[in-house]
Amino acid sequence: MIGQLFTTGVAIKQQYPGNENKWIATINYEDESHAQLRGVQGTLQNKYSDNLLSAVRTVFEDSQKMGIRMLTLPEQNPRLYIKELIAADNPETWKQIKLVADALHFEVCVCLEKSVTK
Repeated sequence: MIGQLFTTGVAIKQQYPGNENKWIATINYEDESHAQLRGVQGTLQNKYSDNLLSAVRTVFEDSQKMGIRMLTLPEQNPRLYIKELIAADNPETWKQIKLVADALHFEVCVCLEKSVTK
């Protein structure tokens, strides 16, 4: 039997530097029984978006519509996983990330897989 679908947060990746800046927001989810059954696993992702807040909000709201539950420890917010940035040292990028985290009550978790600094 498939259990409740869950995730721990939203991952973001920055694409195309400069005026072409685009964001991808992704939720990886699975069912609670996967450890026993290796059941459902999946990904919910937006298309490229100019607006980081809109991208994260869209996948977050879609995940709620699908019944995907955000799992967190007590007294913690869901995570905003920073997976890929074009320029990790760009203050404007971090300003956008903080805006999203504050607006949606997420905790920023930096786990850069790839960072290209110009």
